[in-house]
Amino acid sequence: MKRRTLALGLLTGLAGCSILPERPPLKLYTLLANLNTQDCRAPKRRLSSVRINSPMIASPYDSTRCYVLTKDNRIYNTDINRFSSNPGNLIGDGLREVIQGCGPWNIVLSPNSISTPAYQLTVFVSKFFINAIQRPFTAVVEMEVSVVATVSGKLVFHETYAQAQKTPADDMAGAVAAFDICLENMFEKLTDDLNKQAARM
Repeated sequence: MKRRTLALGLLTGLAGCSILPERPPLKLYTLLANLNTQDCRAPKRRLSSVRINSPMIASPYDSTRCYVLTKDNRIYNTDINRFSSNPGNLIGDGLREVIQGCGPWNIVLSPNSISTPAYQLTVFVSKFFINAIQRPFTAVVEMEVSVVATVSGKLVFHETYAQAQKTPADDMAGAVAAFDICLENMFEKLTDDLNKQAARM
C-alpha cells in the first residue's frame, strides 16, 4: 500500500488534491451520467429483440477503483476516489440506453429478463485505465462486441473498438470526462455498424 501510494503521489496531476488526495473522504464518480441519445439518426428497426448481457471486464479493471499506468510501466489503483459502481455495470446501462434509442432492434432486454431474445449482444472490455506516462494524461478504453443469434448460435457480428482520449484535467473528474468521451464515441460507431449489419443478420 505504501509503495502504491507513493507511486501515485509522484504523479503531479493525479496527486495532492486530485485523484489521490491526502486524506479526504471517499468520493464517488459515475460514468456516462450525461449520456445523450437524442442526436442519433433514427434507425430502421429491422430486427425483433436483443438481450444485452452484462459486460465482462478484464481484471484488474473489474473494480470500482480507477487504474493508472505510471512512468514505471506499472498499473496502480486509486483508493480515495472511485467509480460509483463497477465500470462494467455503468457501461452496460449506457449501452442499453444507446441501443434502445439508436440500434436496429425493436426490443432491448436487460440481462435478467426471462424473455427469450432473437439475439444476444455481449461486450468484453479488455482495457480501461488512465495512461499517466506523460501529460496530458489519456483515458484508454478497448472493448470487443459480439452478437449471436439465440436459436442457431451463429455469430452474426464481431468487432473490436478502441479509443484514447486526453483528459481535460489531470484529476479524477478529468479522467471520468475522458472515459465518457471514449465510450460515447465507441457507442456511436457500434450502433452505426449494427444498423449497417442488420440487413444481413
